[in-house]
Amino acid sequence: MPSNVGRAAALAVTLLVGACAPPGTEDTAVRLLDDPALPPPEVSVSPPPPLRGEPLWTAPFTSEPKAAGSMFIGVAQGSAGERLRFLAVDAEGRTRWATERDPECTGFAIAHDPRDGSEPVVLLDKEKDPEGGLLATRTTASAFAPDDGERVWGPVDVPGTLVGPGLIFAAVQGSVMSDRTGPKVALDPATGAVIAAEERGETPLHEYRGLVLTRSADTLRAIDSTGGTLWEHTDLEVPALWEGPGVRVGPGPRPTDGTTAAVSLEWTDETDRPLGYSVHDLGTGDLLLTLAASRSPVLLDAGRGRTVVVASPVDEPESRYAFRLDDAREAPVRLGRVGDDERPRALVASTLYLAGEGSHRALDVRTGATGEEGWRDSGEPPVAALEDGPAIMGVETTDRTRVFTALATDRT
Repeated sequence: MPSNVGRAAALAVTLLVGACAPPGTEDTAVRLLDDPALPPPEVSVSPPPPLRGEPLWTAPFTSEPKAAGSMFIGVAQGSAGERLRFLAVDAEGRTRWATERDPECTGFAIAHDPRDGSEPVVLLDKEKDPEGGLLATRTTASAFAPDDGERVWGPVDVPGTLVGPGLIFAAVQGSVMSDRTGPKVALDPATGAVIAAEERGETPLHEYRGLVLTRSADTLRAIDSTGGTLWEHTDLEVPALWEGPGVRVGPGPRPTDGTTAAVSLEWTDETDRPLGYSVHDLGTGDLLLTLAASRSPVLLDAGRGRTVVVASPVDEPESRYAFRLDDAREAPVRLGRVGDDERPRALVASTLYLAGEGSHRALDVRTGATGEEGWRDSGEPPVAALEDGPAIMGVETTDRTRVFTALATDRT
């Protein structure tokens, strides 16, 4: 019953205790487990496409998990102020490893290692700082292999929380909801080394696979993990519509769901009036899309280096479309029109979930097909999916408790 599921989840979370290892000691930060799956919740739900069937098992997370490798990675926390427990749960719902973290360190990222395509899980922690006094702490970041919890690198000192896109960290000033940040750093997902730091004169703006877009006083440039220049804004192809004296370019809107292989830039005239946006390959600077200024573009990660962009093309500034960008050598794929009031809610299992007034659509970003059935009855879209496994979705049980559950997809 739902109440029993809740008690079982709480018991499972209580038992998942791991010690935190200080730097330089034997790594005991991760505890290997083989805890059985929790029974599925009692719910009445119509799964959105491509999900199907009845719930398979209850996920032991208290906030939205992410998919990495063959695991779902997420947080389980009891009462406010208790230490966090990050859990790795496989496709069958079995918890395979866990690690404890400071309750302030809720942010985590799935990084992209350019060497082998692996997806290390990057977690934060707070540790005592013996050089700063009795109560002083320092924030560190460490990376773990998702499938077995093996430490890949770290702990590495960072100035504060994860602010992204990618492995960009900064001290947030004021509340956690503040947009003001202190000096930023970008880390290499392969080694944890610092690629760019604001205190060195360049502000990191976007990291993906060890490539970083940075901005200094007069230069916008992309660099590799060694700090070598890939391209600068002066190398970019200026869209023909905007050529002229006084035209400037700067960073555009950030991706909405992590990090992407493409970056958006904003073009303005000498009076700072927006002219439009462009989307470029982060690694090469190649121009992929030229967009109108009528609506800010929305960038989402579609996996495997693909990016989905919802925006207005310059030749149809009053319309909006979803585009898929596969590679700088290939033309963008126009997937379909997006309504003026529709906004992207999630991109999970190769499906873009759009919500508008009276409209809930699921758009397949592989084919551009829109299913006849929407996802209004589901209440919300899924939050994560394994490549060859189930998806995780938040549901409300019969006793109005919100839990996360796994459902099969058309690919499983």
